[in-house]
Amino acid sequence: TKVPGTNYQLDPIRGAFNIDTIIRWLDFNDCFLAAEWGHPSDNLDAILAVADHLTRQEQPLTVRDILEGMIKAHEIQGGLALLNSFNRVGLDHIVLVNVSSTAVVSKLLGLSHSQTIDAVSQAWVDGQSLRTYQIATIVGYRHAPNTGPRKSWAAGDTCSRAVNLALLVKKGELGLLVKKGELGLPSVLTAKTWGF
Repeated sequence: TKVPGTNYQLDPIRGAFNIDTIIRWLDFNDCFLAAEWGHPSDNLDAILAVADHLTRQEQPLTVRDILEGMIKAHEIQGGLALLNSFNRVGLDHIVLVNVSSTAVVSKLLGLSHSQTIDAVSQAWVDGQSLRTYQIATIVGYRHAPNTGPRKSWAAGDTCSRAVNLALLVKKGELGLLVKKGELGLPSVLTAKTWGF
């Protein structure tokens, strides 16, 4: 994956991280306000990293493919944000980026419907970032006094994880030691006590 504006050629996982961090560091992204807010443009970084990777593997994508992926990512992230406030339960809104990017990247990588479900289920349990802030004794990284550089690379980390999850599910991509691909977790959202 080529990181725009640089000479760096990285694997798609690190490429997604670096592309997103460039955008986030400068805070050149959008905002979607609903029950949960978020930045759907964060999904573009995973999409661009994978699209460039596939093109370099002689599996070229069109601009239409990239735009379609971006529209789908916006729809997935927006749909989840309209109905769910993850912030209220202490989760950061980048959970939306993880789920939507994983779904769209799975499509770009050619995963089947069941493999995409497996990848998305992995995204739901992928150690979500806490939405941390200072209210009384609750402390964290998004708001003072704890805002730091992580605020600018947290979404890049999430995009790279989304790409990694899709690749783990895809059989043996990038030489990973996964013979049949990582399996999904069918009751990740419905499990008693721990589901949503």
